[in-house]
Amino acid sequence: MRLNPSLCFVVFLVVMGAAPTPVALSAAAQVPTSPLGPLSPTTGLVLRDDVVRALIHESSGDRIHDGVQRLSLLARDAQDGYAEAAGWTKAAAEAAGLQDVHLEAMKDGPQWRATRGELWVAGPHRYRVTSWADLPMALATGSGSFEGTGLELVDVGTGTQDAEYAGKDLKGRVALTRGHPSTALRTAVAKLGAVGVVSSYSTPPWNAPHRMDGDFPDQVGWATVPQGLLPQGTRAPFLFMVSDRQGRELRAQLQTGPVKVDVSVATQAPTGHLSIVSGVIPGTRAGEEVVLTAHLDHYKPGANDNASGAATLLELVRTYTTLIRQGVLPPPVRTLRVLWLPEFEGTREWFSLHGADPARRVAHFNFDMLGASLTRAHSRFSVSYTPDWNGSFVNAVSESTVVFMNRFNAVAYPPRRDFRIGSVTGSQDPMDAHMDRYSRGSDHQLFNDHGIPGVAFATWPDDGYHTSGDRPENVDPTQLHRAAFAGLASITVAAWAEGAGALELARLVAVHGVRRVAEDEFRARRDLAATPDAQLPGAVRLARAGVRAGYQREREALRSCLSLGAPTAPVQSMVRTLETAEAQSLGRLDAEARARGVSLKEPAPSEAERRARAYVPRRVKGQELASFDALERRAAPESKPRVAAVQAAMNEAATALRERGESELRFYQLAEALASYADGRRSVADIRDAAHAEYGHVFPVEALLELFGLLEQGGVMTRAR
Repeated sequence: MRLNPSLCFVVFLVVMGAAPTPVALSAAAQVPTSPLGPLSPTTGLVLRDDVVRALIHESSGDRIHDGVQRLSLLARDAQDGYAEAAGWTKAAAEAAGLQDVHLEAMKDGPQWRATRGELWVAGPHRYRVTSWADLPMALATGSGSFEGTGLELVDVGTGTQDAEYAGKDLKGRVALTRGHPSTALRTAVAKLGAVGVVSSYSTPPWNAPHRMDGDFPDQVGWATVPQGLLPQGTRAPFLFMVSDRQGRELRAQLQTGPVKVDVSVATQAPTGHLSIVSGVIPGTRAGEEVVLTAHLDHYKPGANDNASGAATLLELVRTYTTLIRQGVLPPPVRTLRVLWLPEFEGTREWFSLHGADPARRVAHFNFDMLGASLTRAHSRFSVSYTPDWNGSFVNAVSESTVVFMNRFNAVAYPPRRDFRIGSVTGSQDPMDAHMDRYSRGSDHQLFNDHGIPGVAFATWPDDGYHTSGDRPENVDPTQLHRAAFAGLASITVAAWAEGAGALELARLVAVHGVRRVAEDEFRARRDLAATPDAQLPGAVRLARAGVRAGYQREREALRSCLSLGAPTAPVQSMVRTLETAEAQSLGRLDAEARARGVSLKEPAPSEAERRARAYVPRRVKGQELASFDALERRAAPESKPRVAAVQAAMNEAATALRERGESELRFYQLAEALASYADGRRSVADIRDAAHAEYGHVFPVEALLELFGLLEQGGVMTRAR
């Protein structure tokens, strides 16, 4: 049946939930004005109040939750499931109005595919313990094919102590462990000849402060079989993941006598690739972009991590294209580039393909684990700042958004219903969003490492993280709606700001910068107050460095508004105001030091300090994402002591930060985080001081000299001088 094209367009809009009302059609005939305006006395945002309402009421957490449920049906940690998810996402993005949507193939490489995976207890009453067909993550990615009956099960406890293996014959048997399976794989399989492992581990180390194995006895953890575990050409072992309850049942059976298991695993290792789903909402200014990312890969169900982020990007696209079509918003000034990709691996691949594109990418927004029910998953909603060395307007934009959301959503029944962000099928949970200091652990870290200021939206912690408990029923449509609005409000400023709007943004940056540098001075003075007299000279230097770093961050944030089109003179005036305030802040620190009898005269530097001041590292172009971990693995034998010294310093820092109550993700891949400070202007001594301002930990300058020396030796760094 042939339909009139105009009628087809109306039908499409109805299907998409955006049927054009007479008001919308009349608005579309007008040229909409910029969504930015002066700082609103009502919302505290630089968005017009009517635009804020439009972003809230056009977006939907219920729609996002539908997408979460759809993606959660797919095992996206294997090629076939990922390909199906990418195909569905591409079609949904096109239907939502995204343009130039395409699948961008990553490099070919070894993939993994399972067709069967079953673990049975052989007797006396034969029963099936677990099955890949029922729960794909029960068979770890990378497992090899195996057929065997009557295999003896041997308990190796946590699998981490030699005593747990003493006197046990593992050859041709199956190891049962309650610890992280990698240790048992390397010892029981690679050294002692076991054919496979069964593990009831479920808690990643960085989530250990929030839950322990056994807290949720029916959760199954997520794991992989490491590549290169056995010599090339040797059959890969199998790894089954079971719940804590199942593990305890098996150990209880072992107490009464031998337990034998039957194993049937069929897997393949084809050559193939994953794909990046890419598309744009075109901007009016050529060569400028704002990048939005969500990682699409994960095990089944993987609802919050990260079906939530992938589905939220689709809703952001639909919301924008609908409001642009209705005339509520003009087309963006900067192109919105939207990417669904494999976490880390896909982002590295994308940079290898597009890092040299002739595009100025002014900001990045990452959506990863957005929708955990704050009550059911014992979570909190947070937005990260950029690292201090990468100061940007995006911090003030995100912070103002969080303040607005809390103000009007902190109770179940707010008086301003037009600013309430909720969902039809969601909770009535009060809003309690937070801005967190920079932490790593998702794709925003790679954008920051590449110099593009990136913030991350997330719910963390999550009781179901990296387990079978990460299911759609633990994802809250209301929280999804709030995360979507946080993204929409922040992205709109970044993508639409120009001219007068960019100047209003600079004023917002200045306002929020005052609060942040006040916090920097507070931390510096608090630390001084807690420092014994004998240690004061060094503490004063670090306190001054911390204050200077904070003011430098805020100056850079103001200057970032110039690149959006803010007029130079008023922005430079704001920068000079910060310089005056910095001098006053340092003066207060100096007065406090003198009151305690501390000389402000710099002591004679040590030999290591002199070398650190003279050594100015710069990241080699194209090596922005190179990792210390990779360099460590290929280090020559003569470099091992230097590597060990760096590792010891990083471990010491992690222990200190952990004991201070910092999130584990704050110091994830800490060596790489420190390497990101190398900009060709900071010396190693400057980096030491700036890192102390960011993390509150004193990194030994000798270890930092070794770190940057090894990076230079590995071709990642060069010396500016």
